[in-house]
Amino acid sequence: MIRRTPDATKKGELDAALRSTQPQEKALAISFPLQYKCRRAIDLSSRAGVSQRGSRTSASPAMITLDGHTLTLAGLWRVAVDREPGQLSAAARRRMKQSRALVDKLAAEPRAIYGINTGFGPLSATRVAPADLAQHQLNLLHHLSVGQGPLFSPVETRAIMAARANALARGYSGIRPEVVDLLVAALQHDILPEIPCEGSVGASGDLAPLAHMSRLLVGLGHARVDNQRLPASEALKRHRLRPVTLKCKEGLALVNGTSVMTALAALAVQETTALLSWAELLTSCLFQVLWAAPEVLCGQAHRARGFRGQCVVAERIARHLRTHPRYDREIAEHQWGSHAKPVEPGVEIQDPYSVRCAPQVLGAIQEALWHIEYVVSRELNASTDNPLIFPDTASVIHCGNFYGQQIAMACDYLRLGLAKLALLLERQLERLVNWRYSLGLPPMLTGSANPGLNSGFMGCQLLATSLAAECRILTTPASVQTIPTNANNQDIVSMGCIAARMTREMLPKVWKLTSILALALAQAADLRGAKVMGGDYRKLHRLVRRISPQLTIDRPLFEDIAGLATRLQEGAVQRRLLPSRPKSAQLSLRPAGRKTGSKRRRQPRKRG
Repeated sequence: MIRRTPDATKKGELDAALRSTQPQEKALAISFPLQYKCRRAIDLSSRAGVSQRGSRTSASPAMITLDGHTLTLAGLWRVAVDREPGQLSAAARRRMKQSRALVDKLAAEPRAIYGINTGFGPLSATRVAPADLAQHQLNLLHHLSVGQGPLFSPVETRAIMAARANALARGYSGIRPEVVDLLVAALQHDILPEIPCEGSVGASGDLAPLAHMSRLLVGLGHARVDNQRLPASEALKRHRLRPVTLKCKEGLALVNGTSVMTALAALAVQETTALLSWAELLTSCLFQVLWAAPEVLCGQAHRARGFRGQCVVAERIARHLRTHPRYDREIAEHQWGSHAKPVEPGVEIQDPYSVRCAPQVLGAIQEALWHIEYVVSRELNASTDNPLIFPDTASVIHCGNFYGQQIAMACDYLRLGLAKLALLLERQLERLVNWRYSLGLPPMLTGSANPGLNSGFMGCQLLATSLAAECRILTTPASVQTIPTNANNQDIVSMGCIAARMTREMLPKVWKLTSILALALAQAADLRGAKVMGGDYRKLHRLVRRISPQLTIDRPLFEDIAGLATRLQEGAVQRRLLPSRPKSAQLSLRPAGRKTGSKRRRQPRKRG
């Protein structure tokens, strides 16, 4: 079959346009009604914060406030990745003091309160003597410190510590401010407890990993400081910090929550946001190198379906595409709909689904990402331990907020989106390396005149296929893998931490797939000639070529793939090449309700 190429009758006009200098970015002709317009109050760090180097930016605030109400995913990222310091707010400190005072009062009364003067889990029918309350909390950390497997990375450990401190700052856990102060101080000095990743079923929170985190605060176990492994007490002493002695309820407050799975999910959302932005840019480059029709980005068609995510993605791909003069003109003149398609037999008039349906695929991922961002942001600012202490009503409420089902299901959902993204990237690579469909590109993008002697990107495609297959395997849902435990006290569990860990495991594979496609697009542009590239494509090409020279004869590419994958994750690179993403309309950290304040009296209407 003959594929469509740029109209030969307009070749002179096209060549002139291609020789012209790149135009400034223009407002898109693809317009949206009010309900589809992107909200412009965009947190730049939600995209720019995907850096693996841990460098701070001058535009960032000096401190991230941990008050239990306003910590964003971007703020958690800045603490975990950019190592910006966090601090407890004064209001959080007051709330914690009030709830602690109530715990001390109630502990002195002849009443049973779970975790304060009772045994834990199925042993809650037993009573603990007042003289043993402190040892009771320490024993909780002892018996839960059973974690196995690799340690969480430094970035993940910082995120876990910040998430737990923020949850405790809400003031419903009955913990003293000085205990949380020590956790925040350790975070600021980058004293990182060793937290094994295996051991949580996500039902009574992330008990085992949070117990390992909490051992640092009482001077037990080991910590990592400046790439050194030190005893926890010595690590604290090096920075003039002292371990605390836990009082009743405090050990339970530290370990009984969803902060591990929530922290991992928050990091995953941030990375997925960046991956989605890269996929939009790479798709726009694929349009150019395969001479695809921009008709499929028409806002009129996307509004007819009505999904905001799809409309946003189509608009963003078009914005990248309009940095090419030919596509800018076609979009500006709306050259479709009323224009007749060619009638010659053998001429394909539509692009393959990996190009034509990219807005639908990526738009669905955007819709999912907005929902997941809402769930994770809500849980990041939630009270998830048991029992909860409410000083305003002098009450202690036993509940199950530690159950991690929301995060478990959100992570399963996120992995579905990531896997679909991986499969789209792999199929887009196929359009470039398969000479039967690439409109004249050499087989496997070989850069020499001898494609038999050289195999080009053949090995890269094998890797891409393998990575995509692994992503598909990881889509198995964890949130339904419940197994009763804890002497059947926890008779149904969420497996939320496992779901979050599986999501974190999938992300590096998608980054590598993104890197492979970017390398292939740079190679295709070199083979087509510079005129095929618009402004944003050229920026991507320059980025790739700083790391990986053009492939003229076969050479190992494993370092090129890994190096570019790392570079794509850097915040500075993303700020240069990727536009900011719109936030979800439903994302709000505070519950909706009537505004507080004095009521204005209704003024009588004047007559005459």
